[in-house]
Amino acid sequence: MEIVSKILLGSHIFFGSISLIVFWLPAIFTKKGGEWHNKIGRIYVWLMWFVVISAALLCIKNVIVGTYNSAIFLGFLTLITAHPIWHGTAILNYKKEQPQSFITMHMVFRAIIFLASLGLITYGAYLHFFQGEMHPLFFIFGILGGTDLPSWIKELKSPIKNANWLIEHLSGMIISGIAAYTAFFAFGGRAMLGKILTGYWQILPWILPTIIGVIAIKYQKKKYEKKKSTVVVN
Repeated sequence: MEIVSKILLGSHIFFGSISLIVFWLPAIFTKKGGEWHNKIGRIYVWLMWFVVISAALLCIKNVIVGTYNSAIFLGFLTLITAHPIWHGTAILNYKKEQPQSFITMHMVFRAIIFLASLGLITYGAYLHFFQGEMHPLFFIFGILGGTDLPSWIKELKSPIKNANWLIEHLSGMIISGIAAYTAFFAFGGRAMLGKILTGYWQILPWILPTIIGVIAIKYQKKKYEKKKSTVVVN
């Protein structure tokens, strides 16, 4: 069991580290929609699915050995990584109009993430008030996960079947990158950054990927919506 666990953890870290580098190749260094963009993009997706599956298995291991806090936080990161990877790639198959099965799966994913966010906040409150432990990341990421509620309710009332597939794809890939870098800073980079950042400053590298990612998504949406409107006018 211990040997299997070490192999699983080692491969998770190895492929996760590669994905952090590969992420930037289709994002910045290749032409969108070009041959190399598609090839490297597929490699990134394969790497991320391996990371997601191995992370889920590590969560189960953490539950078995009794490290529940790590299992819960890693499990939440696994969930919020799996959804954008699935959504960002699946929507490429439905560029003109998304079928009901795709929309249903998307909404179920979002519902699970919202419920998990509530659970994360509740568990963080329990640790704080009843165990005397402070885990600010439980609250931060629980709140971030809950911010999707308004748009989720809006889509429940009026499902969108012809969403801009390009923006949805780019957003999914960027969000997966946010999750990957967050996991790195929260687990792999914690020991290294702990020597540089002390106290509550240690939270900074964990929330920085989210801040940068949100800005990138807004920029991409504005860029491609403007380009689309320009094409229509012309």
